[in-house]
Amino acid sequence: MNSIGKRRQRVRLQAASRAADGAGGSRLVWADVAILWAEIIALKSRETLIGERHEARQSWRVVTRWRAGVTSDHRLIWGPRVLAIHGAVDPDGQRRWLAIDAEEGIHEP
Repeated sequence: MNSIGKRRQRVRLQAASRAADGAGGSRLVWADVAILWAEIIALKSRETLIGERHEARQSWRVVTRWRAGVTSDHRLIWGPRVLAIHGAVDPDGQRRWLAIDAEEGIHEP
């Protein structure tokens, strides 16, 4: 995990907030928190049946420089892909790298 040369992909870290929708309600709005260099590793792919349709999901590991505060309340944008974050860990405990487990194919409520 210690080679910076593997971090060649740009991802946007986003956080959600609520904004007024003009009709007395609110809607979920995502805003960029940071733009990061990352190594993106495919982990697994699966297809699930939701209702009457099949939905494909792809799991990824995204490795970037250490950043505090990344949680499942955030998401990553990688080109046209939206990755829901499941968890983020410091793999060697030295706050050099952050390994983020994320999944593509999950839709927001």
